[in-house]
Order: sequence, then C-alpha cells, then structure tokens
Amino acid sequence: MILLIGIGVAIALIAIFVGVSYVKCPPDQVYLISGLKKEPRIIIGKATFRIPFFERVDTLTLKLIQIDVKTSNVPTADYINVDVDAVANIRIPQEANLIQVAARHFLNQPGDFIGQNVQQVLEGNMREIIGQMPLTDLVNNKQLFSQKIQENASDDIKAMGLEIVNLNVQTCTDENGA
Repeated sequence: MILLIGIGVAIALIAIFVGVSYVKCPPDQVYLISGLKKEPRIIIGKATFRIPFFERVDTLTLKLIQIDVKTSNVPTADYINVDVDAVANIRIPQEANLIQVAARHFLNQPGDFIGQNVQQVLEGNMREIIGQMPLTDLVNNKQLFSQKIQENASDDIKAMGLEIVNLNVQTCTDENGA
C-alpha cells in the first residue's frame, strides 16, 4: 500500500514538473529562453520545455507595428516649409541575429513602446530627406520620397533589430495648406 502511494506521489510530482516546464509559443511572438546556456534559445510558433527555476522565458512581439510619422514646418530644398504625414509599418524579422538585437532593446516591451522609439527615428530621417528635396518632387513623386526615407532610415532601424515593411506618405502640404 505504501509503495502504491509512493508511486502515485512520484507520478504526480513528475506531472507537475512537466506541466510547469512546458512552454508553447504562439506564431506572432518570440520566446527567448535563457539561463543555463550562454545564448538564449529562440522559440517561434512551437512548443518546448524549460527547466523551472533555472531558465526564464521572455517575449518579443512579431506583430506588425503601425507608426504615424508626422513632421511640421520643415523647410524643403526650396526653403518652403511643409507638413508631411506618413504611416510606416515595422516588425521584428525572424532572423536569429536581429531577434537578439531587438531583445537587447525591447525585451518584454509592448508594441507601443517599440513604435514610440521608431517614430522618433523615422521623423528625423523624414526631416533630413525633406530638406534635400524640392517641393515639386515631394508632392509629385511620393513614392520616391517614401523610398528615400526608407533607405535613409534602414541602418538606424536595423541597429534596433527591426525592419521597415513599408512607409507610405499620405499628405504633403505647404504653409499655405496647398
């Protein structure tokens, strides 16, 4: 009888240990399991086990993050102040080295926090490109303008472990509202 109770307790303890160790990552997140190894294990969209008390699980979002990028009263190459409104979509790419870079900056942070940091970088790059382009190019060729912003900002964004999926310029108006 005591042997059966001992076996039952052992099975219950093993079941609890397995239940606590089991980790299932959804496809729109990255789990970084760290603790025993020098480099964290990167888990995306699958299940694995961790050793409780020795390993921890941290998260990063893989969801698309939409950012409103606005500038006001920025002089063009023609010295005409313009207001530009654009929308950018960014994400953490599914590359191990970029995930580790993003983890250093954004581990366990919500998408809004990531968006606020990237917004400042994109606004600065947008101001720089506006200052280099004449007003007619800004208004007539928004695709070129958008492409130049993306090219200019890509190194800064990549240094944060992110990538720009797209950037669309919605409006470009001068100080007279035209």
